[in-house]
Amino acid sequence: MTLDIDTIAPEALADEREQYTIVDVREPRDYRELGHIPGAANVPFERIRDRSTDAAGRLPTPATVRQQLSAAGVEQGDPLVAYDNSRGVEAARFLLTAAVYGHDGPLYLLEGDFDVWQHDNETERGPGPEGSSEYGAVALDEDAIVNRATVEAAIDADEGAVLVDTRTAGEYESAHLPGAVHLGWEAFVDAETDRLKPESELRTLLESRGLSSDDEILLYCNTARRLSHTYAVLSSLGYDEVRFYEGELTGLVRANSPAWDPQELYHSVRAVAPEGFDALPAELGDDIFSRLHLLGLYTTRQDGYFMLRTKIPGGQLTAEQARTVGRVADEFATAPPEHGGSEQNPVFGDGFLDVTTRQGIQMHWIRIEDMPEIWDRFESVGLTTIQASGNTLRNVVICPAAGVGHETVDVRGLAEDVADAFEGSTRYANLPRKFKVSLSGCHENCGRAELQDLGFVPAVKDGRDGFAVKVGGGLSDGPRAATDLGVFVPPERVVDLSLAAADLFIDHGAYLDTAVNRLKYIVDRWGTDRFREELESYVEFEFEPYDELLTTEYRGDHVGIHEQADGNHTVGLNLPTGRICGDELQTLADIAERYGSGEVRTTANQNLVVPGVRGEVLESMLGEPLLSSYSPDPGPFSRGIVTCTGREFCKYGVIETKSRGYRWAKELDAWLDDADIPESAVPEAVRIHMSGCSASCAQPQIGDIGLRGEAYRDETQAAQAVDVGLGGDLDRDQFVDWVSGRIPVGEVPTAVKRVLRRFVETRRDGETFAEWADRTDTERLDRIVTTSTHPQEAD
Repeated sequence: MTLDIDTIAPEALADEREQYTIVDVREPRDYRELGHIPGAANVPFERIRDRSTDAAGRLPTPATVRQQLSAAGVEQGDPLVAYDNSRGVEAARFLLTAAVYGHDGPLYLLEGDFDVWQHDNETERGPGPEGSSEYGAVALDEDAIVNRATVEAAIDADEGAVLVDTRTAGEYESAHLPGAVHLGWEAFVDAETDRLKPESELRTLLESRGLSSDDEILLYCNTARRLSHTYAVLSSLGYDEVRFYEGELTGLVRANSPAWDPQELYHSVRAVAPEGFDALPAELGDDIFSRLHLLGLYTTRQDGYFMLRTKIPGGQLTAEQARTVGRVADEFATAPPEHGGSEQNPVFGDGFLDVTTRQGIQMHWIRIEDMPEIWDRFESVGLTTIQASGNTLRNVVICPAAGVGHETVDVRGLAEDVADAFEGSTRYANLPRKFKVSLSGCHENCGRAELQDLGFVPAVKDGRDGFAVKVGGGLSDGPRAATDLGVFVPPERVVDLSLAAADLFIDHGAYLDTAVNRLKYIVDRWGTDRFREELESYVEFEFEPYDELLTTEYRGDHVGIHEQADGNHTVGLNLPTGRICGDELQTLADIAERYGSGEVRTTANQNLVVPGVRGEVLESMLGEPLLSSYSPDPGPFSRGIVTCTGREFCKYGVIETKSRGYRWAKELDAWLDDADIPESAVPEAVRIHMSGCSASCAQPQIGDIGLRGEAYRDETQAAQAVDVGLGGDLDRDQFVDWVSGRIPVGEVPTAVKRVLRRFVETRRDGETFAEWADRTDTERLDRIVTTSTHPQEAD
């Protein structure tokens, strides 16, 4: 019954490459510009799936299969080898599609992906082989696919078919079909080599999950994309009774999900916390660590400790709140002696906290035993960690100068109202995925609406001030700028519309597959007109178009001294990489009371702002010793550096980011001071956004220079590396182009110097870095990044 798909090692393919028809399923641009296996045809994954649905892997029509394979020159009896840049997941889906539609020739999945291939084998760039074919008749093998009734029967049966959930461990822990065995494709892949584990290890793994080659196995993942890799591996190992479910299982999974009541969870965890870390799963279930995200708690690389995220709607802190946060960090976010104690971080020491790109605050080294005390202190000053994370509304982002700057609408109260509407709600604590909202009342798009699921920007209708609405923005692997709905929303309807968008997300979002369960996939699938019509059905008022958008430009940050509408000043302090020690935040709270309005505000650039500083005390404030460390007038690289948590604490981090980013910024600023580069030619901020892995926590897609952590391997060494992207700019709705892959981290500062020097030498009058990068050929940018010679020689 199982369709035949085998695997092939890169070295075996290299020896007999001419014997196979090789198919590259990556995007055409990657295929052309980053290189491909010589002779490989390009059949992009996006073109060989059902594009009418947000499910990332659903089978295409027979006509699509014929068209795409014919255009690539594939014959029906060809021996096919497929590869991708995602460790085989999308290539496996291509092969399973070919198998289901009756391809006659043998099918092989390349072990690893293109990155693995290019380490030891030749590649070529440019267009692929010319020529087409007349791919024959295509017929669906319906025996390979099961229907929903078969899945439900397997749930109800005491024996028989085995349900296998191929999603991630976190998704499985959050919710899965009753009785399902977890077997994600990642379990088959060696994390060091990105290739399949040895056959003996694979068989041992399958035995440990209770799976025998004689079992009838039903695979599911809600979109059939990820299950394809598991299917291919099982097929190659001789599992004869494997079938898969192609449909949507959201209703079944939600019906069997655990309760997601934030308040109930809070009280349960609070009661168990004094018993320690190990008591959590023992008393509250094995899935407790994923549910703890709703309370702002994440496990870290350090066993037994948590990262704690605090929700700060709009980034607004009173001095007393800031002082409390600082004291908590100083007392509780401290490493034990066995982890280095006060010297655990050579740059930042101990007792520090991080400002996030959503204006929240994170701390590390938190013990669960200390959480009741931390919660008590936070609650005494009006702070909470409830729903600071998880599949719910994330921290609401606003302009750090809201209420004091030049603006159309003061959005501070609205940010609180939106947060309050979601907080404590069981319904809104279990969305398909995170839900991000921003509000901008100023004209400079400080809320970064393009990156949000739901972004409100100032607009006017018949003389009334309100908002236009943007929907479906986001970064990650498929960055998308939010779409303007063309709708005017008065301030009093902002909460209603936010809840309506969440309700629509609940009804139509994909609960099972994190690859496609953001709101942007619904917007993409439906299009703007249908999404607007559907959203309107969830509210009790009629949509009307706005007359005029009031956003005039994009403001990168709030560092520096800026005059307020009332004549006082905001003082924006630069925190390179967003990290500050708890005792320093306490000092800043005192400064805010002494010189300002008694507030400290966080920014989406990981900085801090003190508003309400009177002109007559401004110089005295600037003379405070703390401002020599966190300056309102930093160098361009210190001003522009943004980083995620990184490998220091994050389980997914490939490279360390915070200390490295701080050192790089200071080194590059010092280099710039001594370089023969005119100050006027350099931007006020050179925006380097560095994520420790392929995720987008540091928003690398919008930096002048985007960096994401990777592992670098060659025949002699394994080392940390980064992919380099250039030219992100929200003002242009432009994301970086990833121009260079796997640059060893030690070479990054030198590469940045080359890039900046080349920009200064070749830019046109008035041209921004993003405009220059967009104008410059990708291959030339790659040479500038990677060459060790003078940049001019890179041409």
